[in-house]
Formats: sequence, structure tokens, C-alpha cells
Amino acid sequence: MYIIIKVDRKDSNRIDELYRDDIVSRQSIIKREAISLDIKEDNIYVLVEGSNEGIERAKQIAEKFATILPQKEADNIYKKIKAQDESSLEGMGSIFG
Repeated sequence: MYIIIKVDRKDSNRIDELYRDDIVSRQSIIKREAISLDIKEDNIYVLVEGSNEGIERAKQIAEKFATILPQKEADNIYKKIKAQDESSLEGMGSIFG
């Protein structure tokens, strides 16, 4: 289970609230600048992936300063983040392979 959180750059320091929470910090958390995902916005996308409890807690925290993306939009961002991760792993494989 996962959610994608869209954070305006001016609120980016509040992302740390997710890392400081005991439940959310045990989930997988990945941050990406919108521009790095070929999105022409001044936002940061945060992927939180993990347990139902962790996702619900992340939603509670994030809704105070960010937007929780609807599933269809979240799926699109999720695919872009995962494609970047796979690409960087392939690059590391060619270096150390």
C-alpha cells in the first residue's frame, strides 16, 4: 500500500514531520523534486509505502500541509519514481557488475 503526497516547495521543511513520527518513519519514504520526474511544477512528491497503519498516519500528518494525490494521479507519479529507481540500479550494476 502507498500514498503520494504533493508538497509545495514553501512547505518542504514540514516533510520532516513524517520522518519524526514513530509509525511513519518505519515505512519506506522517498522524496522527489517534481522537475526530476519531468513535471514542470515547483513541488516535491513524497512516496510513503508500507503498512495500512503507517499510510493512515502519514495521511493524518501530511494533510495539514500538503495534498494527498487521488489514486489515478498517484499511480502515475509512483510509476515515474519506480522507473527512476530501476534506472539508477541498472547504472550501479554497470559500474559494479
